[in-house]
Amino acid sequence: MMRFKTRAAMAVITAGVVFCVLTGCAMSESRKAEVVASQESQLQEFIDQADAWGADIIAQAPKEEVEDIFENFGGSRQAGANYEEWPKYYYWAQGVDLYPDGPRTPTEFADGLEPWLEEQGWVRNLDKEFPPDEESFVRDYVRGRYSLAVEVYTVTPPQAQSLNFRIVSPRTDPNP
Repeated sequence: MMRFKTRAAMAVITAGVVFCVLTGCAMSESRKAEVVASQESQLQEFIDQADAWGADIIAQAPKEEVEDIFENFGGSRQAGANYEEWPKYYYWAQGVDLYPDGPRTPTEFADGLEPWLEEQGWVRNLDKEFPPDEESFVRDYVRGRYSLAVEVYTVTPPQAQSLNFRIVSPRTDPNP
């Protein structure tokens, strides 16, 4: 009796595998293309949002205090293991150098920026922050599924008086 049940189970499994192979139960090429198109659309939305928020943050630096504003040096990154192309996330990163003899230090600038960030919906995430080191500290914020890091350099002039800002988007959804 046991032998019959084993054979019957194997027959059902084999029939299921054959059925899937013949009917295309595996993801078809057109379905794969739909998933990629959906993730590309999601990623573009993430890019647009992070770039807009980043531009708003950089705009908070008064021109009379800023010696240099660096280009965005972020971009999209693979979020999956094994070097798979998808899912991805977006990483916006931009830096600002203040004048060494300007009215505020980078720490004072970051302190002044914090209330504005909170008004924009950014919430400080103290649990992610590490103690300051000799040359810098980082303040972490979240807004929905996005994260923001404000890296503040505390080295005195003549060293550059720098702040770096990083926004990281959520990952694209591989199962839209």
